[in-house]
Amino acid sequence: MGRSSIYMVIAFSAMMLMSGKNMSEVGVQALDNSISYYENTQRYAIAVAAANLVCSKVWNNPSWVAGYSSVKYNGGTFNATVTNLSGGKKEISATATYGGSSQNVTIIMKPSNFSKFAYYGGTSASAAAWETGDTIGGPSHTEGKLKTFGSPVFLGKASSLTGITKTGSPKTPQFVGGFESGISISMPNNTSYTNILSAATSGGHSQSGGNLYLKFNNDGTVSWKTSSAASYTTQTLSSFAPNGVIAIDKGSLYVEGTVDGRVTLASLRTSGSTGGTTTITNSLVMKDNPRININSNDMLGIVSYGDINIADNSATQFDVQGTLYSYTGGLAVEHGTSRPAGNLSIYGGMIIEKLYATSNGAAGSARKGYNLSLRFDDRFTNDSPDYFPSTGKYEIVSWFE
Repeated sequence: MGRSSIYMVIAFSAMMLMSGKNMSEVGVQALDNSISYYENTQRYAIAVAAANLVCSKVWNNPSWVAGYSSVKYNGGTFNATVTNLSGGKKEISATATYGGSSQNVTIIMKPSNFSKFAYYGGTSASAAAWETGDTIGGPSHTEGKLKTFGSPVFLGKASSLTGITKTGSPKTPQFVGGFESGISISMPNNTSYTNILSAATSGGHSQSGGNLYLKFNNDGTVSWKTSSAASYTTQTLSSFAPNGVIAIDKGSLYVEGTVDGRVTLASLRTSGSTGGTTTITNSLVMKDNPRININSNDMLGIVSYGDINIADNSATQFDVQGTLYSYTGGLAVEHGTSRPAGNLSIYGGMIIEKLYATSNGAAGSARKGYNLSLRFDDRFTNDSPDYFPSTGKYEIVSWFE
């Protein structure tokens, strides 16, 4: 064998040695990558499991803050803490350790508020039906059986406790966001509104008994009186109710106008058998229209023990911007089956125990009362009027990994 042949054998052998070495390194790297991927997946799974476990604890017991320390789980360990933040929010931090490294998941939860609903109907809300011409433009829930007549439109997800009854012709309610049955969200006991009264007494405006008439002005003032025959007194909202909370207990509230600021109104009944009603006497809207400006700082919530009445002022268009809450009553249109046909537009939400008809249900020239257009104010998804009733539960606002 010649010298050149020997060189070829040596070169080929060297190539094979290098190729073998490279293949071995690739195999080792592949194994390392596989192990690393498995460990990362395990760490992530443990951290998410821990976070979900803590969320479940907070959901079932909002006062729970014990957390977990050095819990062994699925070959690793986890620690979890619950920290109370301002505004009733909670921060959940879950850290998992596996294979010598750690993975953290941080969650922010906030009290779940009834303002997140475009419509909520309590256990007595099945007495009336949503009908053709009615539009519910946001999340809705009925704590009973949802009833429809004809073709009302539900733009957001709708849910109910005990299903749906369809009547009329055609029986074609439109659920754009879907419908789910078997969901229970109960209204809190009406004594839960005592914090509203406390806030009004300590830093807002409060009144016991009688009547309170309010007319909001678009310059940041409010005109008020305590008798229908009296003259209005006008002062700045910041001096009348510095924290924006206005409450009357065991009396009647009458309100209209243009709100400039954040306001929570309440007509309560802490004892006795009278008072706790609210009447909206004319359109009640925001100075900075949230329909146009989603960043509007003007916000209104109304909390009433009994009915929230829409006064018969002969208007064929009645506008309300805010979220409305009634513990024992509903939204009642005065002379709803006999007043001239028109439209009631609510931009915000309606949380009620009872659902009343807003019209006589007739068509054409025989129509009397209001068609109801209920559109959700998206700001209420993550914000709510101060001291507005909560569901007593928590929900996730953000999730960081």
